[in-house]
Amino acid sequence: MERLRCHAVHVALVLFELKLLLKSSGQSAQLLSHEPGDPPCMRRLNFVRLLMLYTRKFESTDPREALQYFYFLRDEKDSQGENMFLRCVSELVIESREFDMILGKLENDGSRKPGVIDKFTNDTKPIINKVASVAENKGLFEEAAKLYDLAKNADKVLELMNKLLSPVVPQISAPQSNKERLKNMALSIAERYRAQGVSANKFVDSTFYLLLDLITFFDEYHSGHIDRAFDIIDRLKLVPLNQDSVEERVAAFRNFSDEIRHNLSEVLLATMNILFTQFKRLKGTSPSSASRPQRVIEDHDSQIRSQARALITFAGMIPYRTSGDTNARLVQMEVLMN
Repeated sequence: MERLRCHAVHVALVLFELKLLLKSSGQSAQLLSHEPGDPPCMRRLNFVRLLMLYTRKFESTDPREALQYFYFLRDEKDSQGENMFLRCVSELVIESREFDMILGKLENDGSRKPGVIDKFTNDTKPIINKVASVAENKGLFEEAAKLYDLAKNADKVLELMNKLLSPVVPQISAPQSNKERLKNMALSIAERYRAQGVSANKFVDSTFYLLLDLITFFDEYHSGHIDRAFDIIDRLKLVPLNQDSVEERVAAFRNFSDEIRHNLSEVLLATMNILFTQFKRLKGTSPSSASRPQRVIEDHDSQIRSQARALITFAGMIPYRTSGDTNARLVQMEVLMN
């Protein structure tokens, strides 16, 4: 009977298209079912189940072929009212991982290269958004961000990129590392969005670009370019570098997203480390001279210690629990400067 299965399915497809097929009223029914009120010899076919069972044996190896069958379900809905074609396509893409082949690919200029799905519909955005949503719900944030980008959904792209970038911000960049890949992906998105004037929700947008700036800060810091790193953190105005700005920075901190706040401990420690390095460098320089009088050295020394004190005050005032022994380490470095 197995050799006749293909013919049986195709006969059912023809009858379905001609509206001559008697279907089960629910998708949970047996493949062949009898419902109350039906004549004794009558049987109904669970058409959706038939196609799902038939395509299961080749959908992972030949997703193009499976799509041909799923298209017959374009007007069918499941028990939750969800379109069965959308649902099947979503599951197929996630399982096969053939994102580019099925849904299309984003070119460097931001245009979309069509995929197999374009053969079945002129409006691909609902399908791509649906697959992106499924990927997001499964925790596949990187894939979901790329799909939302394909569907021109900038808000969701940056929202997910913020979730992806936040944990890797303070890490050391290394070739082929997770951070390096995500950083390059984010920079590509940022460059394209700026060139094309694409904007997202203001809060999400500002968080995204601030995370990119913090990545640059940590890259400079880990590379030993402490003066460049200091200039970046000074420009970002994320932490106070003088006592007069402490309260202002504490107030501003309340408006930052969790993706930024989660990196605060590392930002504070890196900034304090920069100040401590500058302090040691100052102490290790040659004695005062005509070009660098003692008063200038003392003023710089006092400024560094004042900046360190501002960081300590800020860390104690913000309504956020810093990780581990952050405060103790900050105080320890500040004490070494006195």
